[in-house]
Amino acid sequence: MLDLAAPGARLVFSSGWHITRDGQDVYPLSVKWKVAVLGQLGKLARAVDLDDQVEACARVFASDTRWTVVRGSELEEGESQGMPVWSAHVGDPILASNITRRVDFALFMVAALENDELIHQAPAIVGRRAPSALAHAAEAGTPAGHRRLSQA
Repeated sequence: MLDLAAPGARLVFSSGWHITRDGQDVYPLSVKWKVAVLGQLGKLARAVDLDDQVEACARVFASDTRWTVVRGSELEEGESQGMPVWSAHVGDPILASNITRRVDFALFMVAALENDELIHQAPAIVGRRAPSALAHAAEAGTPAGHRRLSQA
């Protein structure tokens, strides 16, 4: 995409939490385990190669295009709970629940296209009604949590 994008194009990519932009992410043991074990199984089965995703994101991060890499938590089916909340680093308490509705992940991706706040960012997201997001909202005294996108 980077090579074929028109000058000035707005690009939004998705990945899992295993991608890090600045090395400051702190991964839960469950994510480390999945990357190590399932990553190797995926590579052996020639189904997925996480090293390719890491390399692709490194190219995106080094690019001067108008990019955003949305790093998704575990996904679940179900009705929308609204726009997910995000943080710059995996390991931040708001993300501890590690769950987002699939439809809300898509909602965030589409909203990111029009949100200049997210240009050259790699937000890690979690569902706005996930227990960790609700706990953070209660601590902050806000109804919808930290670092949210508005639903235009």
